Amino acid sequence: MIETITKNINSKKVEKELKDLFKTSNKIYSLITNEIEGDISNISFYKDIEMKKLSMKDNVKKNFFTLFMVSLIEFLNIKNENKIKYGQCIFYLRGIITCTDNIIDNEKKGAIFLNGISEHTTENTLLMLLLYKNLEDILHDLDKEKIDVSSKILEGIHIIAKSEGLRDCSLYDSYPSYKYIFNEVHSGIGGQLLKIGLIAPKYLETDEKIDVCLGSLYKLGLSLQGLDDLCDMKEDYENRKINLGIAFFMEKYKINEKEASDIDIFQNKFTVEYLVEILEYALESFKDLEAIGYPINRKLGISILKSLFEIRGLKKLWSMLKNKFN
Repeated sequence: MIETITKNINSKKVEKELKDLFKTSNKIYSLITNEIEGDISNISFYKDIEMKKLSMKDNVKKNFFTLFMVSLIEFLNIKNENKIKYGQCIFYLRGIITCTDNIIDNEKKGAIFLNGISEHTTENTLLMLLLYKNLEDILHDLDKEKIDVSSKILEGIHIIAKSEGLRDCSLYDSYPSYKYIFNEVHSGIGGQLLKIGLIAPKYLETDEKIDVCLGSLYKLGLSLQGLDDLCDMKEDYENRKINLGIAFFMEKYKINEKEASDIDIFQNKFTVEYLVEILEYALESFKDLEAIGYPINRKLGISILKSLFEIRGLKKLWSMLKNKFN
């Protein structure tokens, strides 16, 4: 994927720097998973815990955003001895969020699994408790000044949970507006969800660029959640969850939610307008990072988005954009 992202880019220096950064981040990720295996080795049921080992190519595809956050840790002025620990925090936080999603959506996703428990909710609940215990141990070790950074992270998780709770259609007398869903729901399940991975270094490190990285992750999370909603309109309608895409088409056509959920996004003239609006947040995210010296530019950002569409099986959707981004 890295080669796909960086081909046909004129800025060779930025291209090389991004490749090198992701290669380094992948090596750091391997060290992170080794440490995590050590963390869980003292649990009596550790043999039931499964962590999948992936090649760099597959790891970039499966865990791109984890690697992206690790690349930010590597880019920032952070003590070398703390980089792996912050990476462990990212891994544990993403695992906790994924366990929650698995319970809500009855799925089996993630980078770490607990085998031997046949009941789905129990399996994910126990794994979540284990991940949170290990997260607390790492934070305790990092928090030398005892500023209680774990409470800061818990507050971030609360924002995500509160926003997730707002997705239930039964809470509303009428379907919420596009603006409401974007500001009140996606701010948590999109923006905060990605941003939370760097909350610990925000309070424990001194590099001023961390705040820019946090803002960048927030915007990128908004963009990605908007894309998810567009692709999940029918599923969210059936599960009685409010959806940004449904609200968008309801407002465009003055139709009800069922009619909006049935729209063929590949044949609709307003799909491109929706995509351009939400993807601009991702491009703003990359622009913010470029401004502080992270090896990215608009062309590379567009290439990353194109690759992410393809990984998700959305090549046809990307082709609808044609020359909208340049």
